[in-house]
Amino acid sequence: MPVFQHFDPRELRLPSSRRYGADPFKLQLQIAKYGTSTSGMPPPLVFIGRDGFPMLYDGVTRATRIAKLLPGKLITVEVLGTLAKAFEFEPTIGGTLP
Repeated sequence: MPVFQHFDPRELRLPSSRRYGADPFKLQLQIAKYGTSTSGMPPPLVFIGRDGFPMLYDGVTRATRIAKLLPGKLITVEVLGTLAKAFEFEPTIGGTLP
């Protein structure tokens, strides 16, 4: 059964494959196509670290778009499970935004 939680996208941790944030080209395409709309947006997928911090697994660009255009808005994410690793000191989406 899927588990969903709400998070501020600025607080989501970035995976090692996206340490510097969303791909700028993909982000611009999404902003142009969807703007501030979250209607129909699939929830980003996250794992929760042993310290309780969420790490994005899929959806970096979607979460970045919302963090950039709608600061403070919570988004719904699907929690895939818990990992034994701590994510507290990993980079966040908020840390990659100007």
